[in-house]
Amino acid sequence: MKTRKSAIKPYQSGIIFCIMPLICFIIFRSLNLTGEADMKILMRAALGVVLVYAGYQAYKNRLDAEKMVYLILIAGIILRIGYTLYTHAFTRGYDIGMNDSEGVGHWGYIYQIVNGHLPPSNEYQFYQPPLYYMVSAFFIRIMMLIKGMNEWGGLEYIPQLVSCVCSVVVMLTTVKIMDELKIKKTVQIIPTILLAVYPMQIMTAGRMNNDSMVQMFTVLALYFTLRWHKSGKLSDIIGIALAIGLGMMTKISCAVIAFVTGPIMIYHFIKIAKTKDRTAVINIIRQFAVFAVICFPLGLWYGIRNYILFDQPLNFVHELPISSLYNGEEPFADVWIKFPLFHFKDNPYLNMGDDSNVWMILIKSGVHAEFEWDGMSNFFAWIIDYAHLLLCVAALAAVAFVMIKDRTLDKTQKFSAFWVWALTGVSFVQFNIAYPYSCTADFRYVLVTQIAASFFLAYICEYLYNKRENKWCKCGFVVNVSVISIFCALSVMHFC
Repeated sequence: MKTRKSAIKPYQSGIIFCIMPLICFIIFRSLNLTGEADMKILMRAALGVVLVYAGYQAYKNRLDAEKMVYLILIAGIILRIGYTLYTHAFTRGYDIGMNDSEGVGHWGYIYQIVNGHLPPSNEYQFYQPPLYYMVSAFFIRIMMLIKGMNEWGGLEYIPQLVSCVCSVVVMLTTVKIMDELKIKKTVQIIPTILLAVYPMQIMTAGRMNNDSMVQMFTVLALYFTLRWHKSGKLSDIIGIALAIGLGMMTKISCAVIAFVTGPIMIYHFIKIAKTKDRTAVINIIRQFAVFAVICFPLGLWYGIRNYILFDQPLNFVHELPISSLYNGEEPFADVWIKFPLFHFKDNPYLNMGDDSNVWMILIKSGVHAEFEWDGMSNFFAWIIDYAHLLLCVAALAAVAFVMIKDRTLDKTQKFSAFWVWALTGVSFVQFNIAYPYSCTADFRYVLVTQIAASFFLAYICEYLYNKRENKWCKCGFVVNVSVISIFCALSVMHFC
């Protein structure tokens, strides 16, 4: 029996997925169906349709792993669109500032760009590179033209829509990275579902800030780096240059990814130089020159502009005043070692003034951000905290086990994920040492680390499943899958 080929090609489905947020925004805002209660009903219905379709395909023996990954992506898009639609830009937002012409937060930055000029200072969020604000302002201007508006008040959802689309691209690119690594589709299910339903990933998709866009360029840079490592093509190194350059034009922290790309470039240069093939050496030098010509101007022009105008260092981070958020005077053990295990039940939400332990902040902010959720059951709030804690412990154990014990895994699959996990993790620790504030330990700074860690959870589940004749391996597999399943179920409940 011949298998029927899909009428929709992968790149076409990717385009459809990326325009889904725009279509849904037009439809639901036109129908005035953006209230939280209405959207949650629609989200449940949409997820129910996906679940019923999956059940039908399973009943017909047509539900393979590849189709499951697609359905999980659709579920992730539904959660992102729904949350973004029912959440106002100023609800659970970070550093937005006042919505007036004097604001110096994200809103004020967009206000400056909408009115045709870059920020007049480097105060508060004005020190940030401008790409996210430029893209948001461009679409705001289009909507103002369509509606005949003179002011952009009421269009705060446009920057949120930009973040939502970027988050969708992150999911799609992560799947493409796994394809390039030749990770089996059955194994891809775990990283895909964790990325699709992770609370902080969903909240990031609905925010008026540059976190979602810089994550998008980071994973795109990783994708093109992997492709160039395999192909050596100029088109792929141009992709790396654009991703890193535009990423740094979004948020300077994207430069960290150069510590992944740089060693790979050096490795290939040394490898080619050893062959003494003059043509090949000239070719790779030309590629590096093209990379530099594209990446450096894109990534550094705004930093140079601020250095000239405001004497701002290229690695500048806006420093907060000493306040209740500052934990630099807390004992080292309280910040980094002591973990109050039974703390969640009484205090499930993050208290920025009292919580100083970095790992405690990371656990709480990963599922609740820095806010309390009105109407949420206190029981549910602390249960999902513990589920998140168990998932993080399982991920840490998975990294250690896979790197030490697993000899069956392809080295590229193993070490590429580990290097990204370790690099972004060390960067997070260094950031918290340099800037000891409770807000610095927020989970939004380890979004890419979360993706890398999910690869290891998938790897260990595959290893344990293949060794399931051993009762301990079988038990380990059941425990890992149970923890992942419980966390994912609670995450979906969190938003709809």
